[in-house]
Amino acid sequence: MTLTVLTTVLSFSMLTLAAGAAVPPAKLDEKQRTFFKDYCVECHNAEKLKGKLRLDDIPFALETVERADRWQKILNQINSGEMPPEDAKQPDTKAKTDFLEALSQTLVTARRTLGDSGGKIVVRRLNRREYRNTIRDLLGVDLDVSDLPPDSGNGTFDTVGSSLFMSSDQVEQYLTLGRRALDDAFTLHAAGTRPLKIHTELEKVAEVQLRGGLDYLTKKIEPYHQWTAAVDAASTKPENSAKAAEIHALDEVSKEPQRFYRHWADLKGAPSPVNFGFKDPAEGEGVKQYFDESSANVAKYFALPHVDTGSYLFVFIVRPQESVVAPKDWPPGQYTLRVRMAALEDTPAERHFIEVGHPTQPGAFDILSAHQITGSIEQPQTIEIPVTLTSTGSRTFAIREKRQNSREQEVAIAVLYRNKHKTWYPPAMWIDWMELEGPRNENAPQSKAAELFLEKSADLSEHDHGRQIIERFVTRAFRGSKPEDRFIESLEQIFDHRRSEGGTFESALKEALSVALAAPGFLYLSEPTQPGKPRKLTNAELATRLSYFLWSAPHDAQLRNADLTQPDVLVREVDRMIASPKSREFVAGFVHQWLGLDRLDFFQFNKQMFPQFDDSAKIAVRHEVFETFSHLLSTNGSLTRLLKTDQVVINGLLANLYGIEGVTGDAFRPVSLPANSPRGGLLGMAAIMAMGSNGERTSPVERGAWVLRKLLHDPPPPAPPNVPQLSRLADKTLSPRERILAHQEEPQCLQCHRKIDPIGFGLENFNAIGLWRTTERYTKASGGRKDWPIDPSGAFHKGPVFRDYFELRDHLAAKADQFARGFSEALIEYALGRPFSFRDEPLATEMVRRASEKDLAVREYILALITSREFQSK
Repeated sequence: MTLTVLTTVLSFSMLTLAAGAAVPPAKLDEKQRTFFKDYCVECHNAEKLKGKLRLDDIPFALETVERADRWQKILNQINSGEMPPEDAKQPDTKAKTDFLEALSQTLVTARRTLGDSGGKIVVRRLNRREYRNTIRDLLGVDLDVSDLPPDSGNGTFDTVGSSLFMSSDQVEQYLTLGRRALDDAFTLHAAGTRPLKIHTELEKVAEVQLRGGLDYLTKKIEPYHQWTAAVDAASTKPENSAKAAEIHALDEVSKEPQRFYRHWADLKGAPSPVNFGFKDPAEGEGVKQYFDESSANVAKYFALPHVDTGSYLFVFIVRPQESVVAPKDWPPGQYTLRVRMAALEDTPAERHFIEVGHPTQPGAFDILSAHQITGSIEQPQTIEIPVTLTSTGSRTFAIREKRQNSREQEVAIAVLYRNKHKTWYPPAMWIDWMELEGPRNENAPQSKAAELFLEKSADLSEHDHGRQIIERFVTRAFRGSKPEDRFIESLEQIFDHRRSEGGTFESALKEALSVALAAPGFLYLSEPTQPGKPRKLTNAELATRLSYFLWSAPHDAQLRNADLTQPDVLVREVDRMIASPKSREFVAGFVHQWLGLDRLDFFQFNKQMFPQFDDSAKIAVRHEVFETFSHLLSTNGSLTRLLKTDQVVINGLLANLYGIEGVTGDAFRPVSLPANSPRGGLLGMAAIMAMGSNGERTSPVERGAWVLRKLLHDPPPPAPPNVPQLSRLADKTLSPRERILAHQEEPQCLQCHRKIDPIGFGLENFNAIGLWRTTERYTKASGGRKDWPIDPSGAFHKGPVFRDYFELRDHLAAKADQFARGFSEALIEYALGRPFSFRDEPLATEMVRRASEKDLAVREYILALITSREFQSK
């Protein structure tokens, strides 16, 4: 089918609603006119237009984009030091800094007001998360949507309609993905409900693989033995006896007898290693060394206890991972991976964690999850791990000991241990068996998309039966909105055309329905506008807006049928939705973007400096943020607990990372903290502190700016051009504080850094991965290093002083109103799908007011938003 035809089928119009009052302009305080008169107007006036720029009559109200752009250029010139010129009168540092700060903040306001959407909620398409969830809800299958373009842009949420554009290439992608989802649904349906199962006793696998591997190595080493025997035979000949003695007397041969064979060419009649399949003696030596080590390790392995009932997990050597492979004929769907295993006594607790994933190459994993092993050989534990089998993804599920996701790192672990201890790196866990079972039926297509598999009644023609399926499926795909007759007719034509070409009933159905899954009615959250004024959403529209806010997925039957115009019903449904596991989509989607957690993936953490901060640890610290917010949401806890609290929500892996005793297992749960713990609240989380680093060293600037943006709702302006780089100080022995304070020597830097840096310094007790420290080490590029004690003291700009991190945290906790305001604005933007604007100020104020009546309880913000006119109207 051509794209032109599809475009005709899929065409629709975008409708938006223009709203009310004019947005007040950003305006620079008139007292700054004095700065202009003193340092600018002399060269930029009606008579003297230097640079063709007149400033004596420039309006201080930034009412248009053009006027704001003009002021931005002025800011850039002053920031760069170009203006005032060197030979002109210069402002003192304080005057220049104050002016730059005032202008920068005015421009921040201008960007927001000039970008005001006017209260419009744009018809928007489903983002990647929502599309994946909607397909799962509709068909009971999981799709890999990573090939779709990223959704968010310009620092907005991925729910903001203005960044969710659509291209012709995406139409093709949606057609392909829709067809794949339908293929998977029909395949899974055809497999029926009988569970499939693979059970693997790992001692049997280890026996076969290790014995087989040893047989292979024995055959591979045989040519080397043949060659060395031939060289030995040549060395015993009379004509070689003197030379052979001379070679044996060499120091290198005395220390490593195997090196005798490197001198084969000096012995008359000795054969070349090339004749035996080795390019040189060193290659042969490598094969011999690997054979010797491997055969010794295998012998040592089979001497271990319990190898007759299970297998051991190693790093790099012997058994570095265990796996199970789903057969090719198993349908896609949700499966359960089970592992029965134990942690070994007298091995380090930090080695009692496994990773589950898809092996991609030696030493590398696509990690799905991590789990703590607490069972013993006497009482092994059985872990059940939900996994997804897709039609396009890997069918191999493997487990290994948690470690850095790097072949080089695992080799280094094993080799360094062997060199130091003259023995292998011992195992820390034992595995009895693995099994894979499924597919689980709770999301099966039979229950999710029953209309696809309707039996044909005797009185229906095949064409009418096809239309019946199409109409029912499309109505549900369009979230209960009845499609127009002409759209159904166009799908019928696609169905009929495919059948006329010899396609099966099923293939013709898939062809038509894949078009429906790329249609606006499915891909877009459509809410028709009413010309002239806003209108209240219908019950169905409100159910859809609510479900995509709190579930990132379609409404269920209960929500669709609830009378959401009744306040008590609405509140009851919101409570039910928050209690549903689906609300985790809201938590992860909103919190990840609100707090800017994508920065965790901007750089690699130094594996040598922080070996404990592997990919599983990084996943866990991110989940700590989600689980903490989820706990507050489910218990209706106070938002202030994100600023300071006496408990953390962690699991065994994080407890091990943080050094918190008495916490084991994979489940995240609240854990009380001892007095004076630096943990508790966002600032005590490794994810937040790790984002304020470059993977090796902390960045007080990044951390301070993050606090201003996210906790104090006072974002600093963008960095000006021509900022002096700290790299110019790379070879100077300066403390981190001295290095950062060098920025404040320049007025264009001081205006922001006097607010940012003190906060960042107060967080310096956390290292680059968010662990507590009391000293900082700096290593010069040219060599040499020096340690400094951490000095976390400081003072807020025009605010209170603090002696350490704990006092800083207390001051921030006292500013809960500012935090609450920023949270409210973010929630409005995420829920309404448009940037927060001037017109939303009263709504944000009301949300904070209502929440304040209940100690800033998290659900109160959501309820205040959902019951607002803005949320319930279009």
